[in-house]
Amino acid sequence: MEHDCLIRLEGLCLDASIGIYPQELAARQPLEIDLQLTIDGTLAARSDDIRHTVDYDQVVDCLEALLASRHFQLLEYLSQAMLDTLADSFPVKRAEVTVAKPLAVPKARRVSVTRMAEWRREAVKAVPLAL
Repeated sequence: MEHDCLIRLEGLCLDASIGIYPQELAARQPLEIDLQLTIDGTLAARSDDIRHTVDYDQVVDCLEALLASRHFQLLEYLSQAMLDTLADSFPVKRAEVTVAKPLAVPKARRVSVTRMAEWRREAVKAVPLAL
């Protein structure tokens, strides 16, 4: 816990094929995604090297590939698929994802689902600070 680093990606806007109603099956729609990723930040904090952390662009690319891979019916299912994909692709210890459909309910600003997961990851040994 003492070496945890919390990375947030907020307000990520990606399109997806999601929903159960005819109008949702006919066209992709925008999603608003907030991610909170917890990693062991020991090496990145000491090395200043992108290889020792999570590359944000790669996270976005990974989620875009997931969203392009198929149609999803439920936000609950999609949010779990996102967590599974992040765990398989990056050295995250914990993750929280909120996926919102701003067009889902006309009288609401948005509808969202939040899911969290935690995985066991080996702790990284501290390295001297790079100067």
